[in-house]
Amino acid sequence: MDALKVLAVGDPAVYVYTDPKYGIISRFVREKQFQVDFHIVPFTDYYPSMMKSLAETHEYDIVMVAGHLWLKDLVKNGYLASVQYPSHYHKETIMQPVLEEMKIDGQPYLYPSFCDGHIFVYRKSIVEPVLGFKLGKVIDTDMIIFLSKIVDGIDGMQAIALKAHPSEIFLDFLPYLRNEGVEAFDSQTYEPTFNNEAGRKALEKYISLRQYAPEDTVHYGNDEVREAFQKKKVAMTVTWGGQLGFLMDERCLDPDDVGFAVIKTAWNVTWSFAIDRHSPRKEIANEFLTYLNSPKVDRIVGGYAGSAITKTAYLLDSARYPWYEVHRLLLETYAKPLPMMERASDKLAPLYHHVHQALIGKESVTEALERAEKEIREII
Repeated sequence: MDALKVLAVGDPAVYVYTDPKYGIISRFVREKQFQVDFHIVPFTDYYPSMMKSLAETHEYDIVMVAGHLWLKDLVKNGYLASVQYPSHYHKETIMQPVLEEMKIDGQPYLYPSFCDGHIFVYRKSIVEPVLGFKLGKVIDTDMIIFLSKIVDGIDGMQAIALKAHPSEIFLDFLPYLRNEGVEAFDSQTYEPTFNNEAGRKALEKYISLRQYAPEDTVHYGNDEVREAFQKKKVAMTVTWGGQLGFLMDERCLDPDDVGFAVIKTAWNVTWSFAIDRHSPRKEIANEFLTYLNSPKVDRIVGGYAGSAITKTAYLLDSARYPWYEVHRLLLETYAKPLPMMERASDKLAPLYHHVHQALIGKESVTEALERAEKEIREII
């Protein structure tokens, strides 16, 4: 039997598609009588696997794309088919900011899957008594720093977990940079704009949080942050919207005690599906991705991962998932993408490396930002 082949990233959220409990793929196979081979690759191996398929082997009809971070390069190189939404596509149900991220020059190339944007989570029983009032739904990074100072050590918990692994740290730091009025790159010229007094101040503030965090936070990725918060090792953290379903699962101690807030200077990316321009199965690929974007499937994905992409899910499930109100606020009002620039991954790599070097004390703040800028300009 002919099969539609899908290459997907090994993010925890993606496993909802293959989980037999939900029967998402099996339902499509049964209704369309067309096999789907859904292959998940670990994040560390994903990008080269995707590029090999798109540029060389064309082994997969569908691949996952990190939204605006990768889209410009992939379209410029002619790797992706433009999307031809079927007449029954549920376009009107999808959140407008998500829908816009799928396009270049008004032409869509992607189907959204789930969002990863900054969400602040905290223990209400720790934060609110010390603060003296309920924390609002919107905060800034200065408030995170202030809270870290006043709650550290209460009930044996350290204040905060930083998602500071070398592969995560730049995006963890980005809201602090923006809070000082600085963007990493100019939105028009794509020149680096972080190496200045405001950038140094932002990095110093971020590094100051290490004293209120677990010693090994410099190695924390998604799983480590989730576990530290679930087990009450820390009272607060910043995580991705696409991780909230896991953070709030049965492993979370006292889930009713968890509060949520959006960061004013947040970033978001929408992990999405794209169709290889060389695929001979474009028609069934569009049908499959239309099905995955249906409100019914999105409600399953949203509950499992934590971040829905349709208005329907937020309307019907906000009472069930207490973070949905804040997540919708993130998407509709506060999240700002990075510029959609060519070679984005290459240009961001020096920031990841040198910000981490500064955090662990191998470089000064000044050295880190200067070296990152120098390496980015060499790429440009």
